[in-house]
Amino acid sequence: MNKKIVIPVMALLVLFVVAPVMAAPATKTPFTAAITLTFLPTENQWITEDGIYHVKEQVAEGTVTGDVSGEMQLVRHMILDLNTGEGSCHGKFVVTVDGGTFEGSEQSEITNYAALPDGISGTLVAHGTGDYVGLKMMGSFEGGLIEENIVQATLEGIILSPTE
Repeated sequence: MNKKIVIPVMALLVLFVVAPVMAAPATKTPFTAAITLTFLPTENQWITEDGIYHVKEQVAEGTVTGDVSGEMQLVRHMILDLNTGEGSCHGKFVVTVDGGTFEGSEQSEITNYAALPDGISGTLVAHGTGDYVGLKMMGSFEGGLIEENIVQATLEGIILSPTE
């Protein structure tokens, strides 16, 4: 066999053997849900002299209903300017559903704390456990206070599942 043919053929064979296998794209399943959370009293809060309200590790408990349904617990941190009604939150949450959980984090902006029922919007990301291992939930939410310590929000997003 001619060396001019053998060497390129060998190079192609080596390339095919060591080339990484391309992963199949994940399946995206859209969902919508309603969240209702009641924030429990906490002593880990204070207001600075210039009117900035700080809350650390406040627990909220409630429900998620819709395409994803279950019980939700959130531990959040909030900074709110009481002069403007603007601020931000971030926290960790667990949604317990039949067969497992979705565990993740959220971050949100407060554009008008007093706006009922609007004024809060944000994003979240979570990973599944139990029957949901390998799934990833991503979404955005909008809502606000409906009573002093109760927040309602609408959640829209996707659940990514790896294809096999």
